Amino acid sequence: MAKYKIEVIAEKCTGCLRCQLACSDLYSKKFNPVSARLQVIFSEEDECTILFTDDCIHCGICADHCFYDAMVKTKKEVNL
Repeated sequence: MAKYKIEVIAEKCTGCLRCQLACSDLYSKKFNPVSARLQVIFSEEDECTILFTDDCIHCGICADHCFYDAMVKTKKEVNL
């Protein structure tokens, strides 16, 4: 179950890949953006799109490592 809701603000993304590196380090123990549970996709207009894979559990590690506030995490409410 996802712990956080992660809002993506794509226009703030610089394409630094810190989010992918943090994710891949946490889950695969190596700094390899291909191993991350999210992908930063670059367009021809130098714009970035951030997509989460099916393996993503919304732990928030990506948002914690974003220097540019391109991802903002908020705690998910638990319905009892």
